[in-house]
Amino acid sequence: MSKCLICANRVPNGKQYHPKCLQKLFDSKEKPVLEVNLDQLNELAKKSVQQRVTVPGVQTKLSLEVDRKTDSADKLTIVGLWGRYILKPPSSKWPELPANEHCTMMLAETAGIETVPYGLIHLGSGELAYITKRIDRDDKGNKFAMEDMCQLTGRLTEDKYKGSHEQIAKTVKQFSANPLFDLTRFYELVLFSYLTGNGDMHLKNFSLFNDPNVGWKLAPGYDLLNTRLVIPEEKDPEELALTLTGKKSNFNPDSFHDFGLSIGLNSKQIQNINQKLLGKQDIFKQTIEKSYLSNGMKERYRNVLMKRIENLA
Repeated sequence: MSKCLICANRVPNGKQYHPKCLQKLFDSKEKPVLEVNLDQLNELAKKSVQQRVTVPGVQTKLSLEVDRKTDSADKLTIVGLWGRYILKPPSSKWPELPANEHCTMMLAETAGIETVPYGLIHLGSGELAYITKRIDRDDKGNKFAMEDMCQLTGRLTEDKYKGSHEQIAKTVKQFSANPLFDLTRFYELVLFSYLTGNGDMHLKNFSLFNDPNVGWKLAPGYDLLNTRLVIPEEKDPEELALTLTGKKSNFNPDSFHDFGLSIGLNSKQIQNINQKLLGKQDIFKQTIEKSYLSNGMKERYRNVLMKRIENLA
């Protein structure tokens, strides 16, 4: 059985994507060609780090642009910092990161959380890499304002783990064109990150985006990953990257209820969000099962998710 590398649902044998999924990610119903292999990417990443032209972050990330062809297939090419796409190749240090992030983004969509466009793509050497489209660029290269919480709170990048979710909420209140709606979305994203074992949602992984239609809003989810699959609890017991009600682990239902109240939500709103996410056990399991993770990783992902759902139920 062939599966789409974006939605992970069935496609005809020999196909890698649904046309509608390609349209969403690449603005075309035809698959672009990515010829570069993993060895070339690793070498390019080393040079880019030396020249300081990689996309910031711990994980290797390279910027891509689509070279539109009139007489042949579109081609994805590596550019400087300002390409419309970010490519994350597989890592020799952390297993199955592309499939992990892809699965977590699918789970977010399943939970009703808005995400940036994303998918998987085969490198020229056959490995799967994760690819995502930037929302702060259009197809003509024009840039839209997007500021992460390090920038908005006046912190340096190296201080991205110094902060709290409550501080982010204050910043959302200050700048959002629709603060109550965005605070609800923010609470939902924080809860989802906890449930999916994401201990790396630091200040740079939350942003505000200046939408031309509505003004400043909380940006869609990006860089969503189950870090517990690659960093075991005995090495790092913290469950969230930033403090929530003054701590980073040992959460219970009261922790999230108190957090929700502190950022301006009422008990009914908090209860509705909790019930919505905690009640999706079956569809979450189905989403993990259809993902590109190995069977062993699927089992570990389910265990993390179910343990945390049970902890808050």
